[in-house]
Amino acid sequence: MLLQIAFVAALWVTLIAVFWAGLQGQFVFDDHVNIVGNPSLKPGLDLWSSVMWAAASSISSPLGRPFSMVSFALNLHFFGDSAYSFKVTNLLIHLANSLLVLVLVRQLLRCLEAAGPRSPRWSWAPAAATAAAWALHPLNATPALYVVQRMTSLSAFFLFAALSLYLYGRRVKGRRALWAIGASLLVCWPAAVLSKETGLLLPAYIFLCEWLLIGSLRKLSRAVKWSSLGFVAGLLSFLCWSNWEFITRGYGVRDFDLLERLMTQARVLWFYVRQLLLPAPHVFGLFHDDIPVSRGLLDPRETLPAILAWFALAVVAFRQRARRPLLVFAVFWFLVSHSLESTLLPLEMAYEHRNYVASMGVILWLCSLAWPARADSAWPVPRAALVASFVLFCGLLTSLRSLQWADEFQRAQAEVAYHPESARANYQAATAMMQRTFETGGGNPMAYHFVQFHLKKASDLDKRGKAPLIGLLYLDCAAGMQKNPAVQLQLRERFASAPFTHGDAAVVQSLSPLLVEKRLCLNDREVKALLEAGISNPRASGSMRGLIYSVAMDYAMAGMRSMPLALSYAQAAVASDPANVPFRVNLIHLYIQSDRVGDAKSEYINLARRPVALGDKRSMAELEKLLDSIGQDVETSRRGG
Repeated sequence: MLLQIAFVAALWVTLIAVFWAGLQGQFVFDDHVNIVGNPSLKPGLDLWSSVMWAAASSISSPLGRPFSMVSFALNLHFFGDSAYSFKVTNLLIHLANSLLVLVLVRQLLRCLEAAGPRSPRWSWAPAAATAAAWALHPLNATPALYVVQRMTSLSAFFLFAALSLYLYGRRVKGRRALWAIGASLLVCWPAAVLSKETGLLLPAYIFLCEWLLIGSLRKLSRAVKWSSLGFVAGLLSFLCWSNWEFITRGYGVRDFDLLERLMTQARVLWFYVRQLLLPAPHVFGLFHDDIPVSRGLLDPRETLPAILAWFALAVVAFRQRARRPLLVFAVFWFLVSHSLESTLLPLEMAYEHRNYVASMGVILWLCSLAWPARADSAWPVPRAALVASFVLFCGLLTSLRSLQWADEFQRAQAEVAYHPESARANYQAATAMMQRTFETGGGNPMAYHFVQFHLKKASDLDKRGKAPLIGLLYLDCAAGMQKNPAVQLQLRERFASAPFTHGDAAVVQSLSPLLVEKRLCLNDREVKALLEAGISNPRASGSMRGLIYSVAMDYAMAGMRSMPLALSYAQAAVASDPANVPFRVNLIHLYIQSDRVGDAKSEYINLARRPVALGDKRSMAELEKLLDSIGQDVETSRRGG
């Protein structure tokens, strides 16, 4: 026991040392939408209000991931809004997960102890090696360094705990077994799902353990097995059919369809395997939008071989299930882990954090292969040396990644160096340079050409992207250069005809301060032409059109000082998306500023009759107080008169 405690302490100290530099970094990418710019995550609220508003504030999924959002609210309430405190919490969760991986792997290996003669320390040594390699692997760095990916690590925490409790309950007898399995399925599993939807995969992981490690399915008759398989297949088919519109609707804003995504994912999964087995600095990054989409089985030509290779590996693994259960476990654990995010759902093609749980099975197999499993195994020292070398190499690469994440400018430049064909990496390299130079008064011709080059390349790589073109207008304005009509025309064309992606909502919202503060150097006519182009886009959804009207409202109010025009835009925003509470709140505020209190109250009554999400009740409560105070002021003035 003392040795085990010492190992965990040493591992945690190593992890803190490896990740320490990255804790000094800033919020990046989706952190701004989910945390920094989330109106429900603001300081100044009491603890209960912070928790309640945050629980319903996520836009990441239908379930809202309330456990993760509450953890962000608690971070903000107790430790402030600095990225450092959020990242420290992420690292603490990662430390806890390394311990849970150690416990879980020991439970998994104990299920195999009856398979033959084992070394007395067999269940401990590979488990320790797996926990160290998993925790230090650079593929698993982003859930610790990228704040919003706490959703991934927190869900994994409850998932690992659920599996450990379940396997413990399967080993012991009596009341302890019931308590362990009950806590697994009734406490940890819901918590995993409410942190991130990947927690739904717990039954599939349990099935793998029962099938390959515990061996309980061998006792079932063939009829029961086939009927169970048919039931599960039918249930999954029904769920897909009943949610087909939800599944396919998201492809309207992607540059690929469902079939193209499935074909591409075969190549993406092999890319993840390469990152796992052959880690190197240039294969990692926050963005992997430089992976080309598979438009056909031979476009690119690696597509069909990748698909066939996965089928072949699955068949070979299935046939080896009795002789090499850990190999089979690793293959199917990896595939199950990606069955939600790498199949039908219209998500982006590749993100490294999707391997946070998936990587454990592969690493477990590698460590069990290299470590002497049986008491009579040969070459125990070289095998242990190989494992130790792999762990140390992973720690070195993760240290390098952590150093890059310590500074946003440094991270952005490294990203674009490793991924020059990534539109997002080019865009972030440009914006990081803008912040370092022109936004601090240190602009120069070299910086101008650097920013311009990467923004143009980002625009060329993403033919539908609007942010790079806005960035070019911003650059010319900040540098005092003459406006480029070609860039304006190209931006209007994309607003008018290109589909608006999920990320474009944040881009459109960012236009309000840029236009109002004249940081794009556009006159009223040019602003109106740009916004009308977006409003006329036949591919824009009602919510996106309402968002553009809302930007137009802000500009009409603050930039043009025209209350009637601002009111007309606010009314159009509500008409475009009647269910959007912020649009209606904006309209009510404009009615109040226009001394149309009756219209404001009437609109508020209409709004109050509608079902309102918990996340919008805060603004509703503030609006109600404002209207009540106006009513009291009117009554007081009447009495005084």
